Amino acid sequence: MQHIIINADDYAMDAGVDAAVLKLARLGSISAASAMVLSPRWAEAAQVSHGAAPLSWGLHLDLTSAFADRGFAGQGLLPLMVRAMTGRLERAALRREADRQLSLFEAGRKAAPDFVDGHQHVHHLPVIRDVLLEALRDRYGEGAKRIGVRICKPRVWRGAKAAIIAGSGASGLAQLARTYGHPVNSDFAGVYDFAADADLASYWLRWAERLAGPLPLIMCHVALQSGEEGRGDPIRQARLREFAYLASEEFQLLCRQFGMRPARWPTV
Repeated sequence: MQHIIINADDYAMDAGVDAAVLKLARLGSISAASAMVLSPRWAEAAQVSHGAAPLSWGLHLDLTSAFADRGFAGQGLLPLMVRAMTGRLERAALRREADRQLSLFEAGRKAAPDFVDGHQHVHHLPVIRDVLLEALRDRYGEGAKRIGVRICKPRVWRGAKAAIIAGSGASGLAQLARTYGHPVNSDFAGVYDFAADADLASYWLRWAERLAGPLPLIMCHVALQSGEEGRGDPIRQARLREFAYLASEEFQLLCRQFGMRPARWPTV
């Protein structure tokens, strides 16, 4: 049996995303969800999450979405990466933002996060990763060591896009997380181009065939149709397709074929 974290990103983004995450939780198709606590929906979404099927709930550190502080989001991902790589990010401002988002998470879930990751993987970036893990240590003390840290680094080749994401700082974050004593995932998959003709069944088959280590993680992005939500979401159609696949019998057959069992982050 291969225990695997299947993580749905962007919970609280909008009603369609939330409905999809909660339905997949009930189906047992996912085992973790990352929350966008800056969303105006977060208080409502957090309340609903308490009645959901058991999941690991994590902070999706957000510096680049439409919900984020314009001091970060106004620059976009690429300028933020350049500033991080060249040491031009203000640590004090980042720390205030990390603490603000952790406080919002705690207010909604009535607990510390089970794990942390980042919207557009910003938690990997230099300075940001240091500040985030320092914030966890300072807020939770020894208890911080039970908080998982998602490492977006494949153990085998999974395409150029996955390699670029990993190259943004995954190895540095992995080393830092181990220094602080955090659990980390052993492998990472789920990256593709979100194209309209993407063959999700083939992607999942390739990912399942080559998962490495005791606790790999596959991320997903899901949504259900819900009113007018998603108009500003560039990957909305991909979210709908991913939900349909993860809710299908075909996905359940894949899990049985490879002995994959969705698993939560370790609690110790």
